[in-house]
Amino acid sequence: MAAIKKGAFNFNAKIWNNISQSAKDFISSLLVYDVTKRPTALQALQHKWIIEQSTLKVDAAQTTSALDNLIKFHSHVTMKAATLTFIGSQLISKSEREELARVFKKLDMNSDGKLSKEEIKDGYVNHFGRLISDSEVDRMFDAVDTDQSGYIDYTEFVVASANEKALLTNERLTAAFKMFDKDSSGMITPNEIKAVLTGGDNKVPNAIIESIISQVDQNGDGEISLQEFQELMRNVSL
Repeated sequence: MAAIKKGAFNFNAKIWNNISQSAKDFISSLLVYDVTKRPTALQALQHKWIIEQSTLKVDAAQTTSALDNLIKFHSHVTMKAATLTFIGSQLISKSEREELARVFKKLDMNSDGKLSKEEIKDGYVNHFGRLISDSEVDRMFDAVDTDQSGYIDYTEFVVASANEKALLTNERLTAAFKMFDKDSSGMITPNEIKAVLTGGDNKVPNAIIESIISQVDQNGDGEISLQEFQELMRNVSL
């Protein structure tokens, strides 16, 4: 308290060793003892350190790849969509998540945590150098906006903009397979698929479940093995 009253402070403690001089200068300006010489809120926001921190650095190649994947994304069968969502939200690495988060934030101009059609269009112009039509945006939202909210949220963005081949590694597909394989039998049954896709409320028509099973049940036993599951996930035509 005595130090505060005197306006005395320093950056000698070890915690400050890795803090930039610009950050220390910013803190020092806020702690100027004479209130008349202290910066206003507006002046503080214009400090070099604030400007540096608010400038989001995004890898150009990553941005281009994400936007390219986004516009090429197509709707998947329900099982594949559920699997991609699970992998995109639960199993991607920290570095993958951070890279896509930076791209998402760069596109999210009003920082509301979701992307509107206008933000998508502006993003393609600003970062991809391409003007996309309303019909292209509408087709994208039909495929990507799975909850039909009218916006693309972060998880939907990750699923659609990430490199699908990179997402679908053997390790991740095995973890996703276990999500469906509730009884750990090593096989996925129609009831287990229905339980995951509906949360147990059985609203998904049997015809859809049967269609999914018939597409990938190669040996006709009515169940899906890990190998069949992996082939389904990697079959881009489904």
